[in-house]
Amino acid sequence: MQAPRILKTRIYEQIVLQLQEEILSGRLAAGDRLPPERDLALRFRVSRASIREALSVLQSRGYIESRQGGGTRIRPTPDTLMTVPLDEQLARHGDAVRNPLEVRYMFEPQTAYLAAERATDDEVAVIRNLLAAQEAAIASGGTGLEQDTAFHLAIAEAAHNDLLVTIVKYINHAIRETREWSLRARSGTTNSVAHHHHILAAIAGHKPEAAQTAMAEHLEDVQMMALRWLRERAADLGSDHDRRPLLARTQAPGRESAESE
Repeated sequence: MQAPRILKTRIYEQIVLQLQEEILSGRLAAGDRLPPERDLALRFRVSRASIREALSVLQSRGYIESRQGGGTRIRPTPDTLMTVPLDEQLARHGDAVRNPLEVRYMFEPQTAYLAAERATDDEVAVIRNLLAAQEAAIASGGTGLEQDTAFHLAIAEAAHNDLLVTIVKYINHAIRETREWSLRARSGTTNSVAHHHHILAAIAGHKPEAAQTAMAEHLEDVQMMALRWLRERAADLGSDHDRRPLLARTQAPGRESAESE
């Protein structure tokens, strides 16, 4: 049996993952106050600079907030309620999770369609280089998250519509956590690269409908990979999370909707 690939991470990323795990598992609950930087540095045996960098990442992702005179506390967000079954999460806080996915499914397949119609040779080369960079990042033990994000933005730029670029930038920010979940899932990076190759081939060949279909299929797979990672985490935590999709399958333009399994 092939051993699982070990992802290389920098020191502050390891701290982010550890604290994020404690938040998602409920060991750190919404409203809890984090220890001071010096105490965290002693606990993790790292510099305070690494702690500050890790806390900055967690704050940018919405897990924590700093209050003047009140220290750093865990924020009440959908992600901090991961120990609650998904059906309850979505009933109470689902819009924060569901809305960006729905918007992405509405816009990105059409963005790929326009990119296939309008992309210049130079823009196709940029998209191709970003895919190669993603493959290189994965081969070196990373998830390719940044390259994945840049790949989708480059497609929006190739559509030659400034409003679409703005929308995709917002989507990229809003779904960063979901994208990371999908890439960390078993076979997540492999699936991502394969779908990106299909999308690139359609755009480079100036085949709009093929690009639209390839992007829609990719987004469906991203959702399922994110759910797979959540289920894997749920098993690790001993929780029985609801396995229903966060985003109901939607018929992509020009495609027949797939039956729910």
